Amino acid sequence: MSDAASWPFTHSDEVRFADLDVMGHLNNVAFMVQFESARVGYMRALVPSHDVADADGFGVMIAEVTIAYRAPGFFGERVDTRVRPVWLGRTSLRLDFEMAVGERLIADGHGVMVLWDRGAERPLPIPEVVRERLIEHGARPRDQSA
Repeated sequence: MSDAASWPFTHSDEVRFADLDVMGHLNNVAFMVQFESARVGYMRALVPSHDVADADGFGVMIAEVTIAYRAPGFFGERVDTRVRPVWLGRTSLRLDFEMAVGERLIADGHGVMVLWDRGAERPLPIPEVVRERLIEHGARPRDQSA
């Protein structure tokens, strides 16, 4: 597990009974839900003026998610999902994440998101305010064809 100080955002949530699989472990799908909740929280913290539920605003489509499951999570545990930006292109960005229960790493991975113009139904260039904040948090520009 990497140094917690290298992650600009942490989202905490508790493993609910509904999150468990038949073996009593945090279900694989629930890991994705935890990451998505952390991603939304990070974007809200990054640009507080952006309403993620506003149908007239820009949306974020998930283009790719990779999750490496490292250890099980169990009912009632607090899961801390750390998020940091890695790169940004013209319309897309990559966020890395780590999920941990205390010092126990339970998953890590990344997601590639595409900003989406809901009205025009096409990719949207990353707004300058979002781009600046991502760079402040360590994102590096990617080749402009992304």
